[in-house]
Order: sequence, then structure tokens, then C-alpha cells
Amino acid sequence: MKKLLKPASLLFNLLSLLVFFIIGMYFAGWIEAGKDQGLAGGAIVLGWGLLFGVIAFIASFFATYHIAHKKLIVGNWVLFIVLLFGYGITHYRFKKRDKLQQERNKPYHKETPAKPKQKAESFALLTIF
Repeated sequence: MKKLLKPASLLFNLLSLLVFFIIGMYFAGWIEAGKDQGLAGGAIVLGWGLLFGVIAFIASFFATYHIAHKKLIVGNWVLFIVLLFGYGITHYRFKKRDKLQQERNKPYHKETPAKPKQKAESFALLTIF
């Protein structure tokens, strides 16, 4: 029981939850679980992420109890790298989609000429009173 409360074990449990939550959401996107579901699509994808995350969280307790401490530390680094990789992909995709949305929302303006095409001529009117 002492082994489950060590910082490396607790970190392993937390990282497992986060990494497999992201993996579950990507899996749901890959199988198109929320496609054509309207507003429920986001909840379906979130549900897949929670399902993967909770199963991995429970399995991580068994893993931390049976795995040696040094291997657990290596596992923490691996999970951390996978978490950073998943965050990086998600961030890149968001920035790309946001940039396209901003370009789409730009108003269309024709270029206006800096100088008028015809030069106005002045006429002098002579009036005698």
C-alpha cells in the first residue's frame, strides 16, 4: 500500500488518466463517433475520452503496484512525452483552424486607386455685372 502513495506512483496514475483521455478522444474522432449527431457529437467524443481515461486510471493502480519503481519513473517520462505530443498536435490543429476562420471572416475589399483616373480641369467663368 505504501508503494501506491509514492509521488512517482501518483504521477503515473495522473499521467495515465490524462494521456488516455486524449487518446480516447482522438479514437472517437478516428471512428467518427460524433459525426452527424448534432449537439450530442461533442458529448459522445467526451464520453469516449472519459471511458478510456477511467479504464486506464484503474489499470494504472494495478500497474503501479506490480511494476518496479525505476520502471515506473521511465513510464512517467514516456507518458509525459506522449502527453506533450498530444497537446502539440491539438494546439497546431487549433491554430490552423483558427487562422482559416479568421481569413474567412475578413471582409472583401477591392483595391481603390490612390489617384483618380481623370484629372479634374478648372474652368474660369467670367461674368460681367
